[in-house]
Amino acid sequence: MGFIAEPRRLLSYPEARARVLGAARPLPEETVPLADAHRRALRKTLAATHALPPFRNSAVDGFALRAGDLAGAATDHPVDLAVVATVPAGRVPPQSLPPRGAMRIMTGAMLPAEADAVVPIEESELPGGATARFRRAVAPGLNVRDQGRDIAPGAIALEEGRELSAHDLALLASLGFARLHTGPRPRVAVFSTGNELLDPAAPLEPGRIRDGNSPMLRALLEDSGAVPIRSERLPDEAMTVRRAIADAVREADVIITVGGVSVGDYDPVRQGIASLPWIELWRVAMRPGQPQAFGSLDGRLFFGLPGNPASVACVFEALVRPALRRLQGFTGLDRPRLEVRAAVAIESRPGRTDFARVTLAWRDGAWWATPAGEQVSGHLTPQSRAHALFVVPAERGTVQPGERGEALLLRWPE
Repeated sequence: MGFIAEPRRLLSYPEARARVLGAARPLPEETVPLADAHRRALRKTLAATHALPPFRNSAVDGFALRAGDLAGAATDHPVDLAVVATVPAGRVPPQSLPPRGAMRIMTGAMLPAEADAVVPIEESELPGGATARFRRAVAPGLNVRDQGRDIAPGAIALEEGRELSAHDLALLASLGFARLHTGPRPRVAVFSTGNELLDPAAPLEPGRIRDGNSPMLRALLEDSGAVPIRSERLPDEAMTVRRAIADAVREADVIITVGGVSVGDYDPVRQGIASLPWIELWRVAMRPGQPQAFGSLDGRLFFGLPGNPASVACVFEALVRPALRRLQGFTGLDRPRLEVRAAVAIESRPGRTDFARVTLAWRDGAWWATPAGEQVSGHLTPQSRAHALFVVPAERGTVQPGERGEALLLRWPE
């Protein structure tokens, strides 16, 4: 079971985060084909099984030769070498390289053991017959890719906890890793509550609004590596909400509800979880997103988010996303963090952690943050415009123009 606490005790944001991450234990790893591993968490440190490159090869199309054979070569004193063979990519040199000999070689092809340089084809001449002419001296190592120059056998290729990029997959494929130990994608059930909510395609009705939280959450979940397995809208009925949560526990790793965790007469989540002792009501000293609910049961996590879109987005970035990444086994849990400077005053109040939605602009060697609009939890456009969340710690208060701070990067400025 999760922890039981007195209802609505005020938690600091660091305390809430610590409790969430303490309950978010990595899910059992799974083995997947290399092609399915993109953006997953690597769950086993991998060492190079062999050298890369696995053999000395040419970096260009040209002629493999001994650099010493071109000593003294100059524009007015060319040196001719006999072309004794051709080495295409994927083939072994057909013979050894004799003194004052050269081999025509293709990019990536294996160098003959005696060659220590490759002259590009465009820097040579073919005067006729099996002869190549060169008009400058070269140093040993020119256009040669040495065996193991990229990575040596036994060297660490990738560390456990890394998010596997497309380029990581190229490295691992080259080292022969066809299947990988990775973190699973957490299965998430999302329930939005509110009789006032309409489908995006529905015409507006008096007193009702279209549901923007559901598509936003789905995208945020997928971006975090999770798989939304249910996304339903529930009426403001406590028993319906309770049954949905109890049912989702059997199939989801994470359950998220949106709305209904405040103290109003029609807050169905607050009423519905009253008989679920593994879930507790929270007030977190953060803005936006103070009223919340959280619980853990047999490794499964529950997040009760507020209903306003800015609160949903900020609580997701501050608490839900780090938990989802911990479940997968990632080392890095948050968005990239940037040092920024306030272009104008960013309002905050000591005693709570503020997440201000800001746009970023680069000038004078620094990123400057400007509020993306009114910091109203019900407004959508500031979140849409924002490049980052400027994090104002509880002990700080209002950030004055020019002062430095830290921001969670949501997207780079265009």
